Amino acid sequence: MAGDASNECPFMADSGRLVDPKDDTALWVTIEFPDAMKLAHSDEQLMEFVVQQVQSHKHSKRHLCLSLPVVGFPNDGEHNDAVMAQAKTLALWWLDEIRTQRVHLDRNMIFP
Repeated sequence: MAGDASNECPFMADSGRLVDPKDDTALWVTIEFPDAMKLAHSDEQLMEFVVQQVQSHKHSKRHLCLSLPVVGFPNDGEHNDAVMAQAKTLALWWLDEIRTQRVHLDRNMIFP
């Protein structure tokens, strides 16, 4: 992944924050979390919520959210299904990383 570790990446491993893609050509699919999920849901449950929201094509750009970078598509609105399919694949990959305890979410960043 291009880029470097920064305070903008919500994914962390034991060794610290992971790499933020810093890709100006990426389209970002952003999933908003209800504030009530802050204390009542695990990292795994949060990523399952992301997968469900991507599957139903529900995304937004707001506070209390997680964004997924999607590359290889023009920002023209004609490729929404392909963009969302790639976002789902990425969300499922992160969910597997969380389930296997290789990474965790920076909940302080998501729920300030």
